[in-house]
Amino acid sequence: MPAPAEIVQLVELFQRNYDQYCAPSFSETAVRHQFIDPFFAALGWDVNNTQGFAEQYKEVVHEDKVLVGDATKAPDYSFRIGKERKFFVEAKKPSVNIKHDVEPAYQLRRYAWSAKLPLSILTDFEEFSVYDCRMRPDRSDKAATGRILLLSFTDYVARWDEIAGIFSKAAVWQGALDRFAVAKAGKRGTAEVDDEFLAEIERWRELLARNLVLRNPHLRGHDVNWAVQQTIDRIVFLRICEARNLETYEQLRALLNGGHTYARLWELFRRADLRYNSGLFHFSEERGRAEAPDTLTPGLEIDDRVLKDIIEHLYYPQSPYEFSVLPADILGHVYERFLGKVIRLTPGRQVKIEEKPEVRKAGGVYYTPTYIVDYMVRQTVGPLLEGKTLAHGRSPGSPPRVADIACGSGSFLLGAYQYLLDWHLAYYLKEPERWLKGKRPALERVSGGATRLTIEERKRILMDHLYGVDIDPQAVEVTKLSLLLKVLEGEGVAGQLSLGVERVLPDLGRNIKCGNSLIGPEFYDGKLDLPDEETAGRVNAFDWKKEFPEVMAAGGFDAVIGNPPYGAELSDMERAFLESKYQLGSTDTAALMIAQARMLSKPGGINSFIVPKPLTYSSNWQKSRAELVSELQELVDTGKVWKSVKLEQVILVRQKGTATDSYRSSVRIDQQIHFVGVISKQECDRFGFFLNGVSDEELLIAHKVLNRGASLGQLVSNTRGGMFQSLVVQQGDLSVIGGAHLNRYQIVGRKGYVGADQQLPSNAFLRPNSILIQNIVAHIENPQPHVKIIGSVVDQSELQTIVILDTVNQLENRSPMSVKYILGILHSHLLNWYVYRFIFAKAIRTMHFDGPVTNRIPIRTINFANPADVARHDRMVALVTQMLDLHQRLAAEGVPHAKAALQRRIEATDRQIDALVYELYGLTDAEIAVVEQEGAKGLEHEASK
Repeated sequence: MPAPAEIVQLVELFQRNYDQYCAPSFSETAVRHQFIDPFFAALGWDVNNTQGFAEQYKEVVHEDKVLVGDATKAPDYSFRIGKERKFFVEAKKPSVNIKHDVEPAYQLRRYAWSAKLPLSILTDFEEFSVYDCRMRPDRSDKAATGRILLLSFTDYVARWDEIAGIFSKAAVWQGALDRFAVAKAGKRGTAEVDDEFLAEIERWRELLARNLVLRNPHLRGHDVNWAVQQTIDRIVFLRICEARNLETYEQLRALLNGGHTYARLWELFRRADLRYNSGLFHFSEERGRAEAPDTLTPGLEIDDRVLKDIIEHLYYPQSPYEFSVLPADILGHVYERFLGKVIRLTPGRQVKIEEKPEVRKAGGVYYTPTYIVDYMVRQTVGPLLEGKTLAHGRSPGSPPRVADIACGSGSFLLGAYQYLLDWHLAYYLKEPERWLKGKRPALERVSGGATRLTIEERKRILMDHLYGVDIDPQAVEVTKLSLLLKVLEGEGVAGQLSLGVERVLPDLGRNIKCGNSLIGPEFYDGKLDLPDEETAGRVNAFDWKKEFPEVMAAGGFDAVIGNPPYGAELSDMERAFLESKYQLGSTDTAALMIAQARMLSKPGGINSFIVPKPLTYSSNWQKSRAELVSELQELVDTGKVWKSVKLEQVILVRQKGTATDSYRSSVRIDQQIHFVGVISKQECDRFGFFLNGVSDEELLIAHKVLNRGASLGQLVSNTRGGMFQSLVVQQGDLSVIGGAHLNRYQIVGRKGYVGADQQLPSNAFLRPNSILIQNIVAHIENPQPHVKIIGSVVDQSELQTIVILDTVNQLENRSPMSVKYILGILHSHLLNWYVYRFIFAKAIRTMHFDGPVTNRIPIRTINFANPADVARHDRMVALVTQMLDLHQRLAAEGVPHAKAALQRRIEATDRQIDALVYELYGLTDAEIAVVEQEGAKGLEHEASK
């Protein structure tokens, strides 16, 4: 694509007047207006908001200047898709040497790194410099550090295709910028802002904990945890308020001068209570407050050096963070992981910081990605607001109430809050003049004539609609902190504070509470005491009717969303109570949370959780599926949302009291959720689990396969080999093989030997007319996830000399069909495709090849009275016999070109077996094409329809 005429003209204009534009007197404002604005307009961006979008939907945001240190200011442009920032542009006047000057590059990288933007641009129009901003910026970095592209204005015309192909609005919408960022990733020294900030506040936690224990010998373990958390939260809150112009800039930094740092810091905390009314700064009794004041931390002693260390690392040049652009979800991500550890005091009052038991069991803390949160919020809160109208007194009657009953750091409540803010603003903007009036207007004008929600309205929306509970008191405080910072986002807040209006923040103690969402006060009936303090803290019974009386009197919540804890540790006392209360046959906390969410919802209430994929297929979740299935509205196969988590996940959406005959089936591809099709709930009964992520075409094929066969379990007896590993030696009379020694159509090697005189279990011995199968079916991602059944048969002459371990399953043939016929079908592409989708529920997990699997594998039976059927049977036997021979010859061959020739013959024979199996099951060419598509390709095809 040639450069547009306006770009050619801009380049020519700059060239003609080069000396004038590069003179120090030519200002940054002038270059932005005359050159940079039209440059990005030519790339399709609405630089000046000519479409009149509301503030939060502007494509290009011109940031207000914020002083940082002596010179740094906010980036000049933020380019967005919807509300999501994609990249910053920092503008300089042409007299600045972008290629060599360190400060502009550091300035840009600091902002983009803090905002977690992979790429951003530094330009004075004379030069156009693109930076990879994933590396932590350091004041000593050279200007070239992280720079991945540097163009002169003389390059713009010739390389317009390259520029537009990455940074035009159309290209960014189509994912080109993200792909470019991925292609440039992997540089050494990359450190994500959340990882770095987590390391920083973890260091603060240890500093504070050790000092508090040293200077305050009366503190107990939970006192130390509370005091450390509150001190860090308060300091971070005030620092972010400074960055947003809500507090005097560098008021915390001023504490670095002089002594009595904690006493002077305390004055800032007290003043914050007067300004914000937040529970974060609640220190004395007040009428109407939902929670008791904090009387612990005011009387503590903390050394100056500890507090000064923390404060110093919140400011330039020690701090690489720019708090004015640090996203709320980044803070949530950091705190979610921060809360995975707890401070413990040893009997000798030594400070130990340890992972919580449930975190250790899960292998870490995993923050729900924003795109998952946003999708679940749309599927729950979205339907609640359809067709709603608002009177001037706001929500008529009962407003939609949304809860997260295991809220953690508050990511789902933040997502729901943002959705509600956007919906209300869009509603009010239909008649803006109406909502700008009155004693408590919902809208206000801000700089540039834009219209936004008043802070009073933002508070009302939060308090009317959002509720959270968590068993961890620290998590509750972090959720409150995150929501309070969300209230204070954007323009207009600083002006209200400066006018001295009423205390600006709500008291969230009525909405966000600490307690055990699963255990009510009836737990204590008949119990005089609990066995230990740890159990008492974990029980922390929660009375929903008492804590949220208005909600429960109205029938419950309208929506319950979240990422519940999986498999939390329970005492015998807790387990017995939960088994009796929920009667699910499981005390997995995720299963219990699903059931509890329904109990807490009003009729018609919508629930959505992201839970482990075993929900869809595991026998442990059978009662949960039975309780859920009639009301299930949607199931999303998200795959492995967290790479380091062993289990895959699914999103479920249900609606209380709304029974349906089918549900929506969707899949996650990258960071998008794609609708695949509608699945009848009768299919769940037919296949024995919740089908998901399978297309209509795949389902029709599955029916054809199922209807043409008897189950493998009807044709063979399936036994697992014997457990006698301890008897295996290097010499003996009988060869021992395990699953590792089985290949397709081949036995490779031996584990060892045992003596013929050993007392082996009966299932260790081989039986004639049998197939040996690897007990654990292989799960492969090459290129897409699928399973691979692996097995072989044993030569009759070896039956008396081989015994098998419990890693091998033996299928003894009880049918009139040849064992080689059955083996060929089991190794076919069609049967492996079917097993992955319609038995293993498309889950990448360990699966034993025991009865529950063989009972569901459909084997095409042979009618021996039908000559055509007999011919197919004999053809399969001949092909499998050939495969066994070819594999044996391949193992013995040592000449490379001869091995290659044998391998090609094996592949050709495999194709013939696949073709014969397709014929046996009656698949058409179109159906074969569906089966041959690899994993996600087929899903993408469905999603595009």
